[in-house]
Amino acid sequence: MDNQEFKSLRGMRVLVVEDNLVGQRLIYYILLQWHVSTDLAANGKIALDLLSKDVYDVILMDLMMPELDGYDATKEIRSWEGSYYKNVPIFAFSASPDLGRIKDCGMNGLISKTPIIKEELYQKISPYWK
Repeated sequence: MDNQEFKSLRGMRVLVVEDNLVGQRLIYYILLQWHVSTDLAANGKIALDLLSKDVYDVILMDLMMPELDGYDATKEIRSWEGSYYKNVPIFAFSASPDLGRIKDCGMNGLISKTPIIKEELYQKISPYWK
């Protein structure tokens, strides 16, 4: 698929939780092409802070990060009061996932980041936009 085959996701809000700067930039520019508003967090602790102040349509969560990893950050989000926190789509964004742990912590699925396949990313996040 080329860029013309992807519909705009203008207005969609995505939180990308990724500690690698190159990975942050790459996913940011892919989402920018689809007109997605993107916030970046370098670890789970920063993600929790952002999420306590704002809402997102989708969260892309790296698994192995300093301070608070993606598994524990997801468990924390799912434990918060309110249906939003129980239901916000959270996808593991990883090159080497533990599929059992992804399911156990409450993530909705996996999006591979090595390499990032634009078609897969689009297919997984676009259903969560109106």
